[in-house]
Formats: sequence, structure tokens, C-alpha cells
Amino acid sequence: MKVRGTPLFPFALLRFWFGRILLAWALIALMIFLIQLAICGIIHDNQQVKTMLKFLDMMPSIIKSALGGETLQVGNLPALIAIGYQHPLTLLLFMLYAVGIPTGLLAGEVQRGTMELILSRPVTKLQVYLCAALLTVTGMVALVAVMFFGTFVSTRIYNFGEPIPLLEFFRLAVNGGMLSATVGAISLLSAATFSRRGTAVGVAVAYLVANYFVNIIAEWWPQMKSIKTVTIFYYINPHKVFGLHVWPASEMIVLGSLLLTATFLGAIVWNRRDLPL
Repeated sequence: MKVRGTPLFPFALLRFWFGRILLAWALIALMIFLIQLAICGIIHDNQQVKTMLKFLDMMPSIIKSALGGETLQVGNLPALIAIGYQHPLTLLLFMLYAVGIPTGLLAGEVQRGTMELILSRPVTKLQVYLCAALLTVTGMVALVAVMFFGTFVSTRIYNFGEPIPLLEFFRLAVNGGMLSATVGAISLLSAATFSRRGTAVGVAVAYLVANYFVNIIAEWWPQMKSIKTVTIFYYINPHKVFGLHVWPASEMIVLGSLLLTATFLGAIVWNRRDLPL
């Protein structure tokens, strides 16, 4: 039941936080967009592709696996373009937003003492959490949309000599959007749990890095394949998208379940905490 004097939704707080994070989101989105243009700019030139693949062959196998593994071949254009979707710099940019925004809006406000001022307004704790959740999850999904738009624009700028299956890239982007939103929800849970931003950031980053490296190492270390399925990055399935040309439905269902679970757990933890701290 709505408390008297409390609006159904604190749009003023949402607008205030949106304005505060907009520049950071825009800079990250621009860099992700430019990465897609740069990757496609290299790949449309066959000689540059050969040079790039020779360079990758000299890198450790763990790095090559992270970028696509054995699918990185001159004739496999979709796999080469998809490098931009899983490039470490791209993943780092997503992690910056996914971890930085929710920890700044929740744990950061508590640590600075400004959460007390926010809660002195006609707004509930659950509404504050909902504002942070909306900005985190929708921001991550919007970044994935920018990434796909970079691929779309690249296909209009560069001539690849053959049609590029944009539908497959859209499917991969939607799958990636589910993963990104899940990452944001996990960071949101961390931000709702810990009162200090540094602790919330450390826990979220440790979880994401551990998941990423287990997922990569399992590609060439058979003893770890059994635990690969517990990592969130396992549920990105380019093989279904580019090999079978179908939606990775089962993977998206798992990610959606994790997204909802982490979001609801964060809401419960945040609502039960004694604030301000």
C-alpha cells in the first residue's frame, strides 16, 4: 500500500540519477561503437585479416580462445566480426558500467551520507532500489544495442564481398543483452548488500573475473569443463547463432532466470537493511 505523500514512482530521482550517469554512459557507448567500426574496418580488407590472424597465432592460446578460438579463419567473416562483441576491451567497458553505476547509486550514496537526504524525501527504499535497477539494466541493454548498431553501420560503410547475416548478429546481441542485464543485476545485488562502495565493487568484479576466466580456461583445460556450466558467460552461444542459425533460447531462459533472481534478492536485501548507515 502506498504511503500517504509518497508518489507511485519517484521520477524526479530517476531523472536526477539519469542526468548524473548520462555522460559516462555516452562515453562508454561511443567507445563500444568505435570498436565495432574498427574491427569491421580491419576485417573488410583481406590482407589486414591475414596479418591480424598471424598476430593472434603468436598470442597465448587462452587469448585466442577468448576471441573465438578455432573459428577465427579468413573465410569465416561472421566469426571475425564477432571479435568486436567479445574483445577484452569491449568486455571491460561493459564491466565498467555494470559495476560502477549500481555501486555508485546505492552503496556510494550510503557511504557519502546522501542516502539519508534521499530517503528524507517522499520516496521509499524500494523505490530508490527500483530507480537504480532501471538505470543499470536498461543502460546495459542500451549498450548492447549500440554495439549491434555499430555492426549495422559497418555493413553500410564497408564492402565485405559477401552478405553479412545481420539477423544472426541481432540474435547474438539479444543473447548478449540478456547476459549484460544479468551482470548488472548481480552488481546491483552486491551494491544492495554492502555499505561501502569499495567492498561492493570488489565482490562484483571478483565474481565476474572468476566467471570469465573459468569459462576461457575450460576451453583448453579438460579438468575444468565440468564447472564451466556454472559460469554466466557459458550462456552466450555463438554456435547456435552462426552454426545452427537459431535463437539460443535455453541459454536466454537461464540468463533471464538469473536476472530476475539477482534483482529480487537485491530488492529484499536492500529493503531489509537499516538505512541510512
